Amino acid sequence: MSSLTPHGEGFSFLDTFEMTANPKRGRGAKWLDPQLPFFADHFPGKPLMPAVLLIECAAQAAGALWAVHQGAKSTVPFALAQVVQFKILRAVLPGENVETDVTLETEFGQLAQFAVALRVNQREVALGRLALALDLGRGPESSLG
Repeated sequence: MSSLTPHGEGFSFLDTFEMTANPKRGRGAKWLDPQLPFFADHFPGKPLMPAVLLIECAAQAAGALWAVHQGAKSTVPFALAQVVQFKILRAVLPGENVETDVTLETEFGQLAQFAVALRVNQREVALGRLALALDLGRGPESSLG
C-alpha cells in the first residue's frame, strides 16, 4: 500500500488507485480504520476525520494520477503547493471508505492543478481544487516545505 505514494505507511491515505478510460482521470480509495490514532482525539467520543487529512487524501490521489500521467514507473515526490479551494460537505467517520475522483486540469511544467471530489457510499463529502509541484528541493532550502 505504501508503494502508491512516497509517504511512509503511517501517512499513506491511498490504499488503491486506478485509472479511468480518460487518461487525465483516476480514482483513489482509503478505508479509514477506526484504530487510526487521530480518531482518538478528533474528537473524543465523536470521532471524525480531520478536514486537512481529507485534503491529504485528495493530494495523494492527485500525485498518483500525475505520476501515471507522466509515465513514472515508481512513486514521485510531489508536494502540495496550493489548496485553491476545498469545501467539506459532511463529516467522514471511522470505518468509512473514502473514494477520491481526481482530474488533471492543467499542467504548468513542474506544477499541475487538479479537481477533486471525495465520496463515501457514492455521496459527496468534499470537493475542491489543488495544485501539486514536483518536489525537487527535498532539503532544508526547499520553499515547498
